[in-house]
Amino acid sequence: MIDSIANFFGVVITYIYQFIPNFGAAIVIFSVLFKVITFPLNQKQLQSSKRMQELNPEIKRLQEKYKHDKEKQNAKMMEFMQKNKVNPMAGCLPMLVQLPILYGIFRLLRDTESFLGESINTFLIPSLSFIDLSLAPSAFQGDMIQQVIFYALPILSGLTTFLYQKIAITDPSQKMMLYMMPIMFVVISFGFPAGLIIYWITNNLLTMGQHQLIVKQGESEPKIEPEPVRGKKGKPTKAKKGAKGER
Repeated sequence: MIDSIANFFGVVITYIYQFIPNFGAAIVIFSVLFKVITFPLNQKQLQSSKRMQELNPEIKRLQEKYKHDKEKQNAKMMEFMQKNKVNPMAGCLPMLVQLPILYGIFRLLRDTESFLGESINTFLIPSLSFIDLSLAPSAFQGDMIQQVIFYALPILSGLTTFLYQKIAITDPSQKMMLYMMPIMFVVISFGFPAGLIIYWITNNLLTMGQHQLIVKQGESEPKIEPEPVRGKKGKPTKAKKGAKGER
């Protein structure tokens, strides 16, 4: 299945290459097309993730309040989610749908000789045989200028990952991910073909743009409905004057 997807994407990139005979540019254009096609899925995933982060403080409060009664905790969590019209699985399903596609892209760019036609020159500047995008930074052995560019790609991969994580992560408890994920991508990118790294960098930049669209739309989203504070007899109590959120 993955090879079939990689073959299809190979045909798409080959078609793009016929009009723009540069492998690097073809990868960028392919990344943009892929992002446009998967825009609704990504939008659903990003919106769900953003909403869950907004609800996280109230979720933690419920977990702490009912930590000694797991059954009641689960019931309250379900009630809270339904009241706020949030499905925790909504952010996972789009990613599950996209995983085979992402693996296909990885397979294609990892093994260009098997999935791309012989007419495609994988050099960034074909006339100078400059920067072979089918090679990984760790595998390249050449002049200093090319070596610097090859090494710069994993760093850009980590940097764009960091910038996206910085605007996407708002929960202080996830602060470690802000640094761990970019470092991880820098390390593993050294073993990936340069073309795949270019795809990842482009995808990060496009995802950041899409995230900003969601932030601008955030004002129209419904406000969080917290669990009502109850008095001793179990009846909801009014918030005291001067409490947080009132003047």
